[in-house]
Amino acid sequence: PAFYHSPSSFPTNASYVASTMATNWATELFGPKILTKPKTTGLPTESRLGGKSGKKLVALYFSASWCPPCKGFSPMLLDFHNSCKDDLDIVFVSSDRDEKSFSDYYQKLMPFLATMPAFNSEEARQQHMKLADTFQIKGIPSVIVLDGKTGNFITDNARMEIMKATDEESKKALIASWLEKKAVPIDEAEFGTGQSQTLLKKVFMFFVNRPVYVFGLYYLIKQGLKYLDALGRDEIEGGEL
Repeated sequence: PAFYHSPSSFPTNASYVASTMATNWATELFGPKILTKPKTTGLPTESRLGGKSGKKLVALYFSASWCPPCKGFSPMLLDFHNSCKDDLDIVFVSSDRDEKSFSDYYQKLMPFLATMPAFNSEEARQQHMKLADTFQIKGIPSVIVLDGKTGNFITDNARMEIMKATDEESKKALIASWLEKKAVPIDEAEFGTGQSQTLLKKVFMFFVNRPVYVFGLYYLIKQGLKYLDALGRDEIEGGEL
């Protein structure tokens, strides 16, 4: 994936929302305004997200128009949202660097909500960096799922899960699994565990489904060890001479 760059001087701030969850978690997380379409000033965040105003689940979509993997994943996410829109709000968190790039890309992501883009103001830039730091975003595209009522963390492995949900039944089942999963406060969440497990599983399944590759890998290792053994003997004999 494309890499998200954040200043090393920016402090770790995963707990900055926890102390104010009692008000409106979405306002604290996204700022006072949320966008519903490009080139607008936005609506009060609490009018669309959090408490009674939002849906059961909220997904943060970290993405950008300049990111090829994002362009490939966005249609899948749109299709998923269209199938599950009664239970799911998606908030586009853009890493675009100018108004035209942001607006053109966001237009294709309607009806997603969106945070104020970072280039909009210093306040927006700070809010954007807090989001990236809070959820430990290392690359894009990335999808984080939260409980829509409390703002508690559910999963940071949603991108991979959505890519596997290829029919209506599996999409509904995925939503149900998120709703059943225990949501934890953001400052107590463990990030990155889902991606790591998925990567290991993918590597394992690759070799399980292609046993001939296992024999090929074994042969290469065996030949490599033979070469190293022969090289070692040559060095010893050379030393004796």
